[in-house]
Amino acid sequence: MKDGIIKKLQGLYFPVFLIIVWQSFSSYGWLNPYLVPSPVEIMLAFKELVYTGEIFTHMQSSLFRLAVGMASTIVLAVPLGLLVGRFSRIQKFVTPTLAFLQQIPSIAWIPVFILWLGIGESSKIALMVYAAFFPVFINTLFGIQSVDHKLKEVAYVFRLSLPTMITRVYLPSAMPHFFVGIRLGFSNCWRALVAAEIIASSKGLGYLLMEGRYLAQPERIFVSIFMIGH
Repeated sequence: MKDGIIKKLQGLYFPVFLIIVWQSFSSYGWLNPYLVPSPVEIMLAFKELVYTGEIFTHMQSSLFRLAVGMASTIVLAVPLGLLVGRFSRIQKFVTPTLAFLQQIPSIAWIPVFILWLGIGESSKIALMVYAAFFPVFINTLFGIQSVDHKLKEVAYVFRLSLPTMITRVYLPSAMPHFFVGIRLGFSNCWRALVAAEIIASSKGLGYLLMEGRYLAQPERIFVSIFMIGH
């Protein structure tokens, strides 16, 4: 256990070293504080945001949108992945279109979604669903297609109904791939959310970042960047 703690602490050495060097450069005046604020200034800005509760408002807004976006993605992508994976004939019709859409970055759809859905929550949710859909769908599809044929044969021998096959055979076998898709989907969904909040939002960590720019407060920009990365 002691070795495990030491290994985890080793990952802090480099960030701590960078912070020390960063603060030293700032203290000697080698960095422009308007462009690169010192770690102390960033910590003071973070303390102020915590004290006023503003940071929690932005975090709550972003996390709520993330939860809604991922839930909507799962509801849409998982059943479609099951359907396409179970019936190979459907895949021939659906795959080319999805392969084309997958190559389009989610950020390219922001103007379209704003035009269709306005600058409210709907456009942000749509953008997140688009960004997270493909990892969840593709991994669900791959998981269904990789089910052992022997398990399928046993299910056919026992004449299991389709719903029973899905719950007893397909889903348990596809779970590892499904969780990989969820993990990738969360990552894509988070990036898309931040992009949407930067462009059109009045709350959220992305909005906090842009607010720091408008107010010429770079320390707030860095606070939001670190919170987004965290």
